[in-house]
Amino acid sequence: MRRVYVSAGCLVFLAGVVGCRSNVKEARDIAPPTTQAVTVFEKPAINLAKGGGGFPLDVVDAPRTIVALKELLQAAYAARLESNPSIDIQAAGRSLGELDRLSIDITGSTVKTAYTPQGPGGKDDGPTPDPRPFMRVGKLSYIADPLKYANYAASMRLEATDARLALIPDQDKKLSLALYDCREGSARISVGIDDLEHGLIAGSRSRGLAFSVESVEIQLQNDTERDLFVQMDVKARVLLVPTAFRLIGRADVDDNFNIHFTGLSAQGFDPSGSLLAALLQGKLDKLNDRAAPLMRLPGDKIR
Repeated sequence: MRRVYVSAGCLVFLAGVVGCRSNVKEARDIAPPTTQAVTVFEKPAINLAKGGGGFPLDVVDAPRTIVALKELLQAAYAARLESNPSIDIQAAGRSLGELDRLSIDITGSTVKTAYTPQGPGGKDDGPTPDPRPFMRVGKLSYIADPLKYANYAASMRLEATDARLALIPDQDKKLSLALYDCREGSARISVGIDDLEHGLIAGSRSRGLAFSVESVEIQLQNDTERDLFVQMDVKARVLLVPTAFRLIGRADVDDNFNIHFTGLSAQGFDPSGSLLAALLQGKLDKLNDRAAPLMRLPGDKIR
């Protein structure tokens, strides 16, 4: 992708990674990243390279006609959304390989619990498959404004011109279409603070771990479109023991689309919170004053 627009709205996703509200001045006292060379991790903050941000087909054999493409997309989205979803798929062109337009609109639909996105940190299931070029689309659009989950909602709008889509297989060899190149495009993801807080709580409980979040208060602020200050107060339980702690940090995106983490720290508000904060600090220190690619798409076209 030769042109990418980055806004602080896209960085809201990172609140679940960087830190979780109280006094925003405390977070904003964190200095910007150093101008010296830093370690850049290979693993991106957001990985869409394996079809995670793609358009599901749920079959092992690629469609051969425009009608078949629309039917597969319709069925795949219907399988992921609750009953009577709002699915509008439009496709037109001379052939399946050369579409004039492809638009997908699932605004107002609710995602089934089994398909709720999971946070970062899942196991690495091997190398990213090489994209298999499949089709060109003159004008591509995807709209979910909003898309509802059990406890929260999020909005996403993706538009691209002269888009190239590839076939990406999952572990079961079922295919998804994924954007891997375009002449220009934009993507905007937005999540309300209340929805973000509810989503973090729901995410912790869905994992069935000994650690569960009871409440989260998040405060986000930015000075430019490429920085984000995060402060999060968390009340949780660890093996039924109540605990409270705070996480703060800063994230900056550079011209190479790397995200730099600075000032990541944890602070406990009670004895159990202090113990947990000490454990968290060890993990945060591995990110402090380091960087990672903000996002990875199939192939290597992002610029």
